[in-house]
Amino acid sequence: MMLWIVSRYFRAKKERKAMNLFSQKKQQKKTKMVLTGILILSLFCLSMIFTAFAGPGELYQKKLESQSSTSSNDAEIRIGKKLFQTEIGKKEDQLLVMLDHELSLWNKGEDRYYLQWKTYSGYGRNGLKEGTERKEGDGTTPLGAYPISFAFGFPSSVNTKLPYKQIQKTSYWSGEKNTYNTWVESPTKITGERLYSYKICYEKALAIGFNQNPVVFGRGSAIFLHIKAPDTWESSGCITIEKQAMEDLLPLLKEKLSIITLQKEDELQKY
Repeated sequence: MMLWIVSRYFRAKKERKAMNLFSQKKQQKKTKMVLTGILILSLFCLSMIFTAFAGPGELYQKKLESQSSTSSNDAEIRIGKKLFQTEIGKKEDQLLVMLDHELSLWNKGEDRYYLQWKTYSGYGRNGLKEGTERKEGDGTTPLGAYPISFAFGFPSSVNTKLPYKQIQKTSYWSGEKNTYNTWVESPTKITGERLYSYKICYEKALAIGFNQNPVVFGRGSAIFLHIKAPDTWESSGCITIEKQAMEDLLPLLKEKLSIITLQKEDELQKY
């Protein structure tokens, strides 16, 4: 009897130990599941926060692109309306606008001008200066509103509606007082630019009507929109663009248009 009681005691003790071990394992498993759930939830929340604010994930990138597009459209509408209110904008149906280093082409609509084309552009090595303050050889591009007189270049013809002149070996842009700031054909050398010497830059170009109505001797001559030199965007006063940009621009131009050169958008109200 005594042996049976002792046996039952140790068996009960063993069962209790087994139960406790099972309970501990069950509790550990439950705790592990709770911690795993918390970790997954935390990672999910961090992922959502990163996607929304930290980027540049796909959603964040799309958000940035949307904001950039909206900002660009707002600027286009704003500038288009300002151009429509300018005196030069009222006279023309098409405008070229050089706003610092961006050259753009705009077409008149019923209530504003609409952007058609744009590209990066260079200008004078000494920056921009009011046209009335400029002097010959000072290396600045004149600010202001000017007509585009005609297109010119080396090919016998180009794809444009503008009047076009082909450069000959005798072609000069005069620096002489009696023919200052005009295209002259001369069999002998004269003061000014021999256009034939600029086969890269003047392959295709536009003559800007700066200092032509009236002509003021010494204020500046030979201001063009032309193809950039291979090694620089800067010029002696002209506006420069890539060759492909010139190729793309010429067919878009109408028979009559003007260019506005400015450094800041607020300057549009002057014109």
